[in-house]
Amino acid sequence: MTTRAWRSTAFAGAATIVALVALAGCAGTASVQAGPTTTTAPSATTTPDPTSGATTAHDASSASSPAAASGSGGTSSGTGTLRSSRCAATDLQGSLTAAAGGGSAGHQAYDIVFRNTGSSSCTLQGWPGVSFVGKGNGTQLGAPAVLDRSSAHGTVTIAAGSVAHATVLVAEAGNYGDCGAVTADGFRVYPPGSKRSLFVDAGQLQLSACTATSADQLQVQAVQPGS
Repeated sequence: MTTRAWRSTAFAGAATIVALVALAGCAGTASVQAGPTTTTAPSATTTPDPTSGATTAHDASSASSPAAASGSGGTSSGTGTLRSSRCAATDLQGSLTAAAGGGSAGHQAYDIVFRNTGSSSCTLQGWPGVSFVGKGNGTQLGAPAVLDRSSAHGTVTIAAGSVAHATVLVAEAGNYGDCGAVTADGFRVYPPGSKRSLFVDAGQLQLSACTATSADQLQVQAVQPGS
């Protein structure tokens, strides 16, 4: 074998060895172990509120919570949801009568009568808000009634169809000089604890009301049973 032929054979062998080593290295790194799968917790999404056009956030992770399932807003108890038995203004009808005894010198007493027109018993406790109204449109006349806090003020239960009352003491307008007196149409009455009022018509009773707010012409007692 000539020197040139020997070198060619040697180079070819070396190239073969390098190629085999490279293939072995690739085979050693071809297998890759899969890592643990990562999951993402549900996030808050927004949906339009059809009643207001606003956007409200809803957390998908809270959909199965007890409060969400019961619709109680987290205020439920083991015995069920409790509700107040206080009389709603919409279940009361008001009327006005002259009180027994008729008041005192310079004053006249009237009973504001609350009739429960609802289908179940309800309760009233405390003092109603009372003021004169007139001008045929419910305009308040003068100052609202002062509360007689010396009067008994226990909780009064009114059965369906039954009544309770609160006595209002009306001072004569003449006691206050020129107080802008006019004839009132009746009273605006807020049952205790209510933000809704009743109109109680004076009927045939002639109520002379001061329009000056400086005259404390009315004083009202707490609600009592019966009429």
